[in-house]
Amino acid sequence: MSDQAWAGDVLLDAPRPDVRAEPVDAADRGVLRVADRVVDKVARAAVLGVAGVAPAAATAGTVGRALGRSYPQVVCSRAGDRARVLLEIALVWPYPAARVAREVCEAVTDQLLALAGVHVDEVRTTVARIVDPSDVAGTPKEQRVR
Repeated sequence: MSDQAWAGDVLLDAPRPDVRAEPVDAADRGVLRVADRVVDKVARAAVLGVAGVAPAAATAGTVGRALGRSYPQVVCSRAGDRARVLLEIALVWPYPAARVAREVCEAVTDQLLALAGVHVDEVRTTVARIVDPSDVAGTPKEQRVR
């Protein structure tokens, strides 16, 4: 193949070895914008990664999930690269609520900074429901005989 390429109506030569690209300062490279939806999803994934938090499948039935009534519920308010996060979670019995809530706050703060570059000013976590461990483990429940 030739060292020439076509760009529309102009024939481009191969890059010349005597012409070097100048280094660009980080401030001049551009801006990364993270959508609000991405921030919500990262926060939700961080919450579900904490031991003691019930998964969405264990917190609502099929109709509840379809209507958005499952936990965790995440609401993020953003201003630039800063955020405030309000969470409602379902806790698996017998995990201690205070410890799980603290770990959820830490996980959300760490993950939003690491994955989205968003600094978290505040995380409010509310334990809105307590779930039976048998609902989470996937073990079949005893059925009543009719």
